[in-house]
Amino acid sequence: MDHRFTFSIFTMEINGRPTLALQAKRHADAERMCEHDGLRAKLSTITSHGTPLCDANATMKLRLATADEAGLYRRATQSIEPSGDTNVVYLVDLDESDLG
Repeated sequence: MDHRFTFSIFTMEINGRPTLALQAKRHADAERMCEHDGLRAKLSTITSHGTPLCDANATMKLRLATADEAGLYRRATQSIEPSGDTNVVYLVDLDESDLG
């Protein structure tokens, strides 16, 4: 039996809105990345249409990405050099000030 895993693409919904996509081997690995306190703090500083992506009361849910979301992730990361860092692709329009 082959125990190697392929990477899956997961979507984080914030308050029911598909907000970002990331890649991980297992759902549990993706959950650990998303449960990191620093992620919530960072998302609270990024805005879309003037509203922070996340606040202290936001509900965050992780699920497998849809085919469209996975396609967006792949297109956005296809030219990025592989590294040990987790690439995050935002599925919402970010305000100009957050793009730098």
